[in-house]
Amino acid sequence: MKKQIYTLAFALCVSLGYSQNSDPWPTNGYVGIGTWTPNYILDVVDTHSLAPTSIPVNVSFHGNRIQNGRLAVSSGLLTQVYSHGSIATRLQSVVANSDRAYMDFNAIATRNTGTSAVLFGIKNTELMRINVDGKVRISSNSDLGTPDGYKLFVEDGILTEKVKVAIKTTSNWADYVFAEDYKLMPLNEVEKFTKENKHLPNVPSAKEMTINGLDVAQMDSKLMEKVEELTLYLIEQNKQIELLKAEVENLKKKN
Repeated sequence: MKKQIYTLAFALCVSLGYSQNSDPWPTNGYVGIGTWTPNYILDVVDTHSLAPTSIPVNVSFHGNRIQNGRLAVSSGLLTQVYSHGSIATRLQSVVANSDRAYMDFNAIATRNTGTSAVLFGIKNTELMRINVDGKVRISSNSDLGTPDGYKLFVEDGILTEKVKVAIKTTSNWADYVFAEDYKLMPLNEVEKFTKENKHLPNVPSAKEMTINGLDVAQMDSKLMEKVEELTLYLIEQNKQIELLKAEVENLKKKN
């Protein structure tokens, strides 16, 4: 009799449990938790309300929950969802007595960044964000964003052993200085320009640099332009020196 009662109670629990599948059992073998109509082999649906709140709602946990014979979170991967007008998903590592690293998908936009495709952080501090427009920001300061016209911003700089900058076309380099139709500014005009402007012609001023920053490829081209112009000035001056030397020799012969 007791066996029959236990069997009946178990059957009632199964039939009333929200995590069961529809009756009859789906022939496709799908299993649903939190849903009567699973659409995948294992379909887990959270039933919590995600009204406008940034507080994550725990959905699932994968890992070890038994510690010293008691139910406890020891280590694993926690899945959470939260709403910021649209739904975002967070995967967060759970390790006892350590900082929790996490990865967000579709995270909320900050003041100077768009909604993220993927965001990486630790201990509730964002460290890196890849936005849906492809822009990347590596920074813990949400007030800093990737400027327009650029794909990557790194706070505090980059240390690397090697940097190679690609030049789009030959016109982006300074060899045009040696073209036959290139007009070299006379040195007296260069002198006048530098006295009035405090920088070389066709080179950004210090003020422009503070506003627009330094384009490495463009600045290298400008520097090469000045080196090539100096070479032309030296060649011209050498020609004049040779003429003067020849005139001096002729004067010596006459005397």
